[in-house]
Amino acid sequence: MADLIEIQQLLYRYCWAHDSRDTELLAECFTEDVELLGGQGRPAVVARYARGYETLTKRRRHVISNTFFLEDGETEAVVQSYVTLYLIDGEEESLHLTGVYRDHVVIEDGRWKIRTREAVMDVPYRPGDVLPREQRRA
Repeated sequence: MADLIEIQQLLYRYCWAHDSRDTELLAECFTEDVELLGGQGRPAVVARYARGYETLTKRRRHVISNTFFLEDGETEAVVQSYVTLYLIDGEEESLHLTGVYRDHVVIEDGRWKIRTREAVMDVPYRPGDVLPREQRRA
């Protein structure tokens, strides 16, 4: 049986890394062969996140909740969670989106890591807080 608490800790680390734009910690959350955001392999996926961080204008707070097993095993599992994203702009905060993450997690190098994720948002995802194209670095 997979350890739900360890897997929840993985998902919480992922959220912290993503919100703080910590690509080193983010990389630790993924398997070497991760497939996510149209990328394949840890370096490509983390680079995709890093490029996205360059255009964000607001702080983010991802909240993971209601995590449970869809499939359970000793070294692999599929867990489903709600994701809620808040945006913070100065002293203003706003609910930005809600949805569901379905993560396939495996043990790699003795720790649970994300191999793939299916993300289904409750409304169409529009970042809404990116720099205008003319202000982005070339």
